[in-house]
Parts: sequence; structure tokens; C-alpha cells
Amino acid sequence: MFGITADIVSAVSDLPHLIRLLDDETDIVRRAVRERLEGMRKELPAKLAELALQLSPSEERIIAELLAPSCREELVDRWLEWRDLPEDDQRIEAALSQISAFLSGWKNTPRDVSHALDELAQQIKADMKGQEIEPRSLAEYLFGNRGVATRFRGNSRDYYSPENSNLLWVMKSGWGNPISLCVIYRLVGRRLGMKIGGCNFPGHFLARVLQEGETWLVDCFNRGRYMLATDVARHHPAANPGMEELVHAEASSESIIMRVLRNLDDSFDKLGQGPERQLMRKLAVRMME
Repeated sequence: MFGITADIVSAVSDLPHLIRLLDDETDIVRRAVRERLEGMRKELPAKLAELALQLSPSEERIIAELLAPSCREELVDRWLEWRDLPEDDQRIEAALSQISAFLSGWKNTPRDVSHALDELAQQIKADMKGQEIEPRSLAEYLFGNRGVATRFRGNSRDYYSPENSNLLWVMKSGWGNPISLCVIYRLVGRRLGMKIGGCNFPGHFLARVLQEGETWLVDCFNRGRYMLATDVARHHPAANPGMEELVHAEASSESIIMRVLRNLDDSFDKLGQGPERQLMRKLAVRMME
């Protein structure tokens, strides 16, 4: 038995051999492969690229299954790290980056979200060179007709897909839900020197901008429509005496993060994905500890 175990350990120390062992159904081999993959998970994508190893769809699926438990554990263990950051924008970006990395699979890390936001901000600077970049023009670029490769849209056709809460997927696909689109608007704006907040509008999250001495609400889901907060408070069908206060109140980082978790809870419930739903609930409970 010792000799067999030693041979397995030797084999899984070599990445090409490790890949060839993925579909082995022997318990001892699968355990050794899983332990080796877990130990090298963070550097695995880089090692595969370095060795020019192309995984088949079946190999991708097996690796995802083997690494799923450790990905879940890492998300739970590191979940509240964002609370230690000093600014709301930083906390929102850190928390949603963790969620995006988890939803995107084992090849991704939270840093990927920040890199994608950096690249988007740089592209906007290049595309709008010589033009004034302020909140309204940024909204027009991202959600209206001024953007080309960077135009974002509300995903009405598949509104409840969990991917709509995955910032990486939203930035790649151009589709998103109200809160993910508002967060991208906010975090890109921060990189361009703007202060963009959020409004916990019932049933439809909105961005919030103080500009020209007025409070504006921005509907990023509907082509970045700019609306005076006072007009919304007075004329919206759901208007009530508390609406005026609501539209002028800044949504906290914790309320935004919790709202994303609730969206995912609802999405996974509709898809019948119980374990994922329970994971989102566990993260929400940890926020209330």
C-alpha cells in the first residue's frame, strides 16, 4: 500500500500526469488528486497556461467538482474581510469581487474584478479623450448610445440569472441587473475621480449623483436615464410620505452587499440550486453576527 501511495503522490506532483488522472474512479487516487489540486488552486490557471495544457470540457467539469468544496470554504472564511476597509466603495468592490470570483469558477480570483474595472476605466479615458467625463456623460457612455464596446444593458430576458450579480460576467457580456450595473457605474466613476452613490429604491436599485446642486437618480438598467430625485419622490406610483427621505438617503455598503445576496438567494431558489442558495444565506447571516 505504501508503494502505491508513493507512486500516486509522485504522479500528482506532475501537472500533466495529474490531468490524466482526473477521471480515475479509485477513491485513493481521487483523494490524492483533489488534495493536490486544492494545494495548488491559486496558481493552477497560470501553471496550465505555462505548460500550454488545454483542458477538455470533461476535465474542466471534473476540476470544478473537485475544487467546489474548497472554493465554498474559502468564500465563507474570507467573507467578512471587506469590513476592514475604510471606504464604502472599497468595501463594495471587495465583497462583490469575492462573490464574482466564486460564481465564475476556480480559474478566477477577486483581483480579476479590479483589473477588469481598471481596464474599463482606461478604455473610457481613451475613447473620451478631449471630452469632459462627468457622471452624466459617463452614464451616456456606459448605458446610452455613446459607448461602443463598453455599452451595458439591463438583462430583461434572463432577469433572475445568478450571472447578473457576477460583475466579471456583466463586464464581459454587457448584460446585468439594476444593482450590478449601478455598481459598475459607481466603481468605474470612482476610478475617474467621481463620487457616485446608490439609492435603495424599492424593487429597482438606482445610482445616486449629487450634481449641479441637485440630487439625481440614474436608472442604469434603463439606458442610464437621469431623473431628479424630487420628481421621482413626487410622481412615482409607489410614492409615499417617506419617499422624499428615501431618494435623498445614501445606500450603505452593507445594504448594497446584502441586497446582492438576496438577489442571488432568489435566483438560486428559482433554479432549484439549494446548496448555492444556502451558501448565500450563510454569508448573509455572517453579516448580521
